[in-house]
Amino acid sequence: MRTLSLTTSLALGLTAALAVSACGDDGGGGDAADADTAADTTLADTTAPDTTIADTTAADTDAADVADTAGPQDTGGDTLENPWGFAMRTPVMHTIPCDPPAPGFDVPDLETPDADWLCTFPYSGLDAVVYIRATPTGCRVTLSGTPVFDGVAGDIALDGAVTALADTAYDWGGNHHNDSLTFTYAGKSFTYYHSSFGFGFRSCQEMDCLQVRDQGGALLEDGCGADRALPAVCRQIGVDGTWEPLSPDTFAWCQGDPNHTER
Repeated sequence: MRTLSLTTSLALGLTAALAVSACGDDGGGGDAADADTAADTTLADTTAPDTTIADTTAADTDAADVADTAGPQDTGGDTLENPWGFAMRTPVMHTIPCDPPAPGFDVPDLETPDADWLCTFPYSGLDAVVYIRATPTGCRVTLSGTPVFDGVAGDIALDGAVTALADTAYDWGGNHHNDSLTFTYAGKSFTYYHSSFGFGFRSCQEMDCLQVRDQGGALLEDGCGADRALPAVCRQIGVDGTWEPLSPDTFAWCQGDPNHTER
């Protein structure tokens, strides 16, 4: 019994030692394994590389992209030299979307330039020149799309001085493009219009005369009648920054003008 007890004791001791050794190795290996596992769950896997500023910056909404949807701006190209002292811009082209008036009515976008004008202003013996700049800001659809101009501005040059005009407006003139320019100066309202219309009541040239109204809108002088009593010369400024000379007056009656049947 004593020998068996000793043997048993030695066996039990050896088993316990092996168990302790095995537990020590598993513990050390377990810590390393846990450390390796932790490496898989560190910030390296949970950082924000997919949601960093690199992915969410305003690169997709910067000015270069916003310019496509912001609508036309009241800015043109380079400043144009001129003999009157105007701060003249070079007109630029604009793409204006047109909303159709009814489903299925397809109206293409307008490709239209700024409507910038130079006009003589010989009213009451004045030797003056008017400069109007109008930026297209919308599209009006009737039978077709025509541009709408808001925020129109203008100046008048007289005796070497440039003065801003009030109440400036430019109207495209519908599908027939019988356009007009309006502004207030020296207590009166002036409108550049057309004195001759051809077949179908269509103007055949640029605005060529003046109408004068009081501030209440009552007509004082109609210089755009059949006699063209208040003649003027208007030239549109091209996107190349040039315009036809204001002199001489190249006006001619339109073909089919009912007031001038000889045409």
